[in-house]
Amino acid sequence: MKLLNKILTSIVCSTLISGNVMAADDCSNLKYKQEHPEHCQYAATDTNTSTYLMIGASVAAAGATIVALAGGASGGSSSGGSSYDASAQQYYSRTIMPTMISHHAVGNDISVSELESVISSREYDTSAKEYDDIQLAYSIARGYTGAGTTIAVFDTELGTFINERGREETQHAEYVLEALSGPIAPNATIEHHAIAYDKDNFMKYNPIGNIIAATNGANVYNNSWNVESIGADTIHSRKQLINLTSQNFVDAVSSAATQKDAIFVWAAGNNYSAQSGMLSAMPNVMPELNGHFVNVVAWDSETSTLADYSNACGVTQNYCITAPVTIKKQNGNVRPGTSFATPVVSAAIAVIREAWNYLPAATITQILFDTAADLGETGVDEIYGHGMLDLEAATRPVGTPTIAINDNVVQPLQIARVSASIAHNIKSANPTMAFFDKYGRDFETSVAGNISAQNRGLGFERLRGDDARVKFAFGDMEFGFYRNDMLSSTGFLATNGDTTTSYIGTNKSYNFGGFELFGRTQIGVARPQASNESVISSFSNIYTASAYVGVRGNDWSLSVGMPDTIVNGTMNLHLANGRTSSGDIVYNNYKIDMASIPAVEYTANWRFVTAGYVDNPYGTDEFYVFAKTKLSF
Repeated sequence: MKLLNKILTSIVCSTLISGNVMAADDCSNLKYKQEHPEHCQYAATDTNTSTYLMIGASVAAAGATIVALAGGASGGSSSGGSSYDASAQQYYSRTIMPTMISHHAVGNDISVSELESVISSREYDTSAKEYDDIQLAYSIARGYTGAGTTIAVFDTELGTFINERGREETQHAEYVLEALSGPIAPNATIEHHAIAYDKDNFMKYNPIGNIIAATNGANVYNNSWNVESIGADTIHSRKQLINLTSQNFVDAVSSAATQKDAIFVWAAGNNYSAQSGMLSAMPNVMPELNGHFVNVVAWDSETSTLADYSNACGVTQNYCITAPVTIKKQNGNVRPGTSFATPVVSAAIAVIREAWNYLPAATITQILFDTAADLGETGVDEIYGHGMLDLEAATRPVGTPTIAINDNVVQPLQIARVSASIAHNIKSANPTMAFFDKYGRDFETSVAGNISAQNRGLGFERLRGDDARVKFAFGDMEFGFYRNDMLSSTGFLATNGDTTTSYIGTNKSYNFGGFELFGRTQIGVARPQASNESVISSFSNIYTASAYVGVRGNDWSLSVGMPDTIVNGTMNLHLANGRTSSGDIVYNNYKIDMASIPAVEYTANWRFVTAGYVDNPYGTDEFYVFAKTKLSF
């Protein structure tokens, strides 16, 4: 029957630590092995991988695969499939010790006081070292709680059971749910699905497949169990996997990924082997699971290395990640088992889904992998996979930020340079906009925070003088047009070069005691044009005014006045504001009042040399000196 009717059982595969009992002089004792690594470097217990069926104290040689919960429950002992792999221990003894990445100049959106508030909380403090390893404080400070995501937990029944020693023992699922209820994603919805009656009595694969198939509405499928007597590296085909499990089980997993866009998060197992358990190999023979499957190995935050019970990633390295165990026993020690590192990753996925609920599963898993903190050998490796889960990096922008001009045009988000008066008006309106990272995730930012005020450069305008002006005079009246850069800007607020202003003005002068008193007033109108790569959708007519008075001698003059100032007009912004749950970009329109306080310009001229000082109400003040004359030949 191709093993389809085999009886499954669970074997607790984590070696348990007892802080109150003296460690035996035995390398199979975890406490002794931790304290005497020099004695246990190459030691191993039974490496027999024969597939014996274990039910309580009885043994039946049925050729069945041993199914194991990938984390211990209190009071249990290791048995069956929980043997150590001698070759794996030798392999680990030669590996490079990891160095945790230090985070500098990141999380700039989070203040120190916000982080301190999170870190000082009682809930965070219970597993502070573990939470620090995954940079949890940042995602909490950013307000993420996992809301809107449903995590389906496939595990034992709840409550307690009587173990083979006749003692009451807490069900394995209770600890998995405890890990999920922590501060990573406290508002995620948790569904419990029993696939084992207790840690020693699993259902067959067919009914497990039925339970998976009947699960609807869940986004994350947490599986803190595995087949530990068979390594992932021994699974080479879909047919082989079906023979070892069942067609119904394989079909249910495949359908959940392809039809429901679910993400499976699977415990690697606890044999301290160089390879994860058999079920972790599924994406290697079921390509449709790529992007829908995360294999989890456990990190020991005390020793800063792979936990000494955890399997390594092995052949699953391309979809494998490392995470610490965050739940602890009454004595304060971490409850060992990749079972309890797995829900840490499931909760992290809930955080990403809450922030960007339009992301498909494949993008979410890619974010987890790309933002993981590298451990061990550089890059993806056979022990830690992509590295340590990093919730700070996973919840901040990755890659070059871009902004959407419209649904068809995007451009890199760069600082836009605009005139000081316009910058002031934009900052006063304080519009916000969305920008997007390499995964298309939207992040909010202020427009004001991405603009730089620039002065008009009146000295250059004065140097150009009448060369930039076409005018017609009738007595004291003058009209014409000229070009200036009063409204020129760059970046996402770009306009099409200099603006042409049509104007009408008056020029008056009076002779007084050998001096000439003069005055000039002008009003103008312009209609600037925005660039096609600008978030400016349009301008209204922009009305300007200027006025000067002064005194002139034979070869000198002094004047004071108001250079061109916008007295009326609006600029309309079309800004992306985020995405809908289906991923469509949402836009908001803002109308910016362009009227501004005038600058005051003081000028002095002697022959062909002119000096000026501009008192700008918004930008920096300007001082200019230039010489201008005509050469005749």
